[in-house]
Amino acid sequence: MIYAAEKFDFPKLPFVFIRHGETDANRAGIIAGSNEPPLNEAGRAQAIAIAPLMATGKWRTVYVSPQDRARVTASLALPGYEAKVLDGLRERHWGDLEGRPMSEICPRFETPPNGEGFDAMCQRVSFAMQQALAEVTDDLCVIVAHSGVARCIQYMTGFEADGPRVPNATPMLFRPTAMAWEYENLTETLIKEISA
Repeated sequence: MIYAAEKFDFPKLPFVFIRHGETDANRAGIIAGSNEPPLNEAGRAQAIAIAPLMATGKWRTVYVSPQDRARVTASLALPGYEAKVLDGLRERHWGDLEGRPMSEICPRFETPPNGEGFDAMCQRVSFAMQQALAEVTDDLCVIVAHSGVARCIQYMTGFEADGPRVPNATPMLFRPTAMAWEYENLTETLIKEISA
C-alpha cells in the first residue's frame, strides 16, 4: 500500500488548521459540500471566541477556502490578517448527495453520483498545501477550511480518513515528527510556545 503522504506529495512542515464555525447544516446533520450555508449564531460566536487565543500567536499567513463559511470564520477568528484564498481548500463536492441527511452519505472512498472522488479531492488539497507551505519561515501558517479538507489532511498525514471529525472553530496543530505526524487541539500555552 502506498503511504498517502507520499502518494500525494504532502509537505512535511507544521501548520495550524481551523475548521469553519457551525452552520445550520452542521447542526441538522445535512451534507453541505459546495453549497453555501452561512455561519449560524453559534458558529459566529465560536469563531469570535478563539480570536483572543489566535491573537497570542504570530502567524506567517492565513490561507482560506473560497467558501463563505470559511472566509467569515477566518475574518472573525483572525482579525487583522488578510486571508489568502486557495481554491484547492474548498469542501468536497458531494454531487447529488448535497442537501441530503448525513445518514445517506456514501463511503468515503466512493465517488458520489455527479460528485468528486476522495482521491481527486486529496490531490487538490495536497497542491493547495504545497502552495501554502512553500515559503518556509519560523512562523506557522493557518489554514481555515472544512471538515472534508481536514479529512484529506488527516489521511495524507497517516491518520484514518474516517476517524474523528475535527470540531468546528478549534485550532489544531499538525506537525511532523521523526517517524510520523501528530496533531492536537491547541491550548493558549501551546500557541505561545510554538509561535514565540
